[in-house]
Amino acid sequence: MIFSVPRAVLSDIARPSEDLTDRMHQLLERNTDGELDAHEQSELQTLVRMAQFGQIVSLALTSQGQP
Repeated sequence: MIFSVPRAVLSDIARPSEDLTDRMHQLLERNTDGELDAHEQSELQTLVRMAQFGQIVSLALTSQGQP
């Protein structure tokens, strides 16, 4: 899959919002305690994938000399 995104917005894509990060951490803690229902497990998987994608974008920017 190929995405064309202006470089100016890539740094924003690489970092999830504070609210999303907080939600992911809440779900991770509850998951450790075995308290997530099926919907929350799906939500957690999506948030983790988003965070991983952001890390990939961040690494790509760093390797190309971007902040």
